[in-house]
Amino acid sequence: MLVDDPPRRQLVLNLFSPNAESWRRSGVDTDRAWSIDALVQLAQDAERGLFDAIFLADSPGLGEGYTAPDPFTVLSILAGRTTHLGLAPTLLTTYDEPYTVARQIATLDQYTGGRAGWNAATGSQPSVAGNFGSVDHPDHAVRYERGEEFIEIVTALWDSWAPDAWLGGDGALPTFDRSRIRPVRHQGRHFQVDAVFNVPRSPQGRPVLFHAGSSAVGRAQGARHADAIFTAQPDVDVARAFYADFKRRVASNGRNPDHTRVLPGLFVALGGSEAEAQAQFDEFTDHIDLDRAAARLAVQIGLDLTAAELDAPVAESAWAAAGASFTSRAAVIQAEAAAKRLTARQVILRATAAFGHHIVVGTPEQVADDIELWFRTGAADGFNYRAPVRQAIRHRLHRPRPAAPAAAGHLPLRVHEHHPARPLRTADP
Repeated sequence: MLVDDPPRRQLVLNLFSPNAESWRRSGVDTDRAWSIDALVQLAQDAERGLFDAIFLADSPGLGEGYTAPDPFTVLSILAGRTTHLGLAPTLLTTYDEPYTVARQIATLDQYTGGRAGWNAATGSQPSVAGNFGSVDHPDHAVRYERGEEFIEIVTALWDSWAPDAWLGGDGALPTFDRSRIRPVRHQGRHFQVDAVFNVPRSPQGRPVLFHAGSSAVGRAQGARHADAIFTAQPDVDVARAFYADFKRRVASNGRNPDHTRVLPGLFVALGGSEAEAQAQFDEFTDHIDLDRAAARLAVQIGLDLTAAELDAPVAESAWAAAGASFTSRAAVIQAEAAAKRLTARQVILRATAAFGHHIVVGTPEQVADDIELWFRTGAADGFNYRAPVRQAIRHRLHRPRPAAPAAAGHLPLRVHEHHPARPLRTADP
């Protein structure tokens, strides 16, 4: 059963952060890992391939065993080297400040003509807390509580300029009507804000808000605020259930589900034949350092397989200890391991490759069929696409070339309307 008439829906394809393990492949120049030219080339490839946006995750520490550039800085540079590609950095609600994030993203949105978005993530890694002066990493509930206030403040700031507040025009002095800018006042447990925003209203109403929560509280928060939700769903049936649940939650918040997008992750190994595609996937996993990958998985989700019997199933005690920080992802990886009867070795390799996301190994036609199945049967509105190497994919779903560089227009999402009065919370008793 199709979820909508095909001409009325357009598949969304975002290019996901490159997999760091790709640098281990033979013949790859690792000196380019910190060269902006490599990412410029990747972004321009994505734009020529009619991807909608490039999305960069963030891990602001060395706990996962990788160096990582600041995603906002990278995408600000890529903005000047692309013309239509949407730009979606991850900025953490646990360690950033709402006014700063609102201003950064709104500025990027203005200077790109409406191509910016923000992935509002709490950050799941306890090891980064000390980097920001925090003694302890907040627990899951507190992170989402803080994130709720954070998103409320950021969206209120973006929405505080009325559409007619900016008084520009030919021959006019660039200025504004102060009476058409609403102060944003917020008194909550985590933030106390009394602000007047200094960036004009976005060309697209406001920047596109992405969210990456798949736990119950994450879904609820995404349903209240997000234009699109990122999720890890390795199985199409489970993905359909997630899709339906999220759209129901959106509707229960008085929002139109058709104005939101569900975007699972997709890891693709592509080849001219099935054997060639499998060889590419095998080459990728053969270069993974199992010891380092196991140590990283312990940091990421608390699943400690550093001393496990690699060719046996993961012990129940190891699963029981996992997920204290990244609960939803640990649950996804555990469910996949149970369904596919994976060994500890296979869990490590698959988690390193795709981290719980859907994996497709095949020809372009097979990959296109898989994408179409998910899209047409209510499992996804699009994907965050990641590949082990630079590669192209042609598929049968219609993807017109964007006519204008507006993220809200070519994601495609609704341009956000101005809300003249949306009060924020006062201090909790």
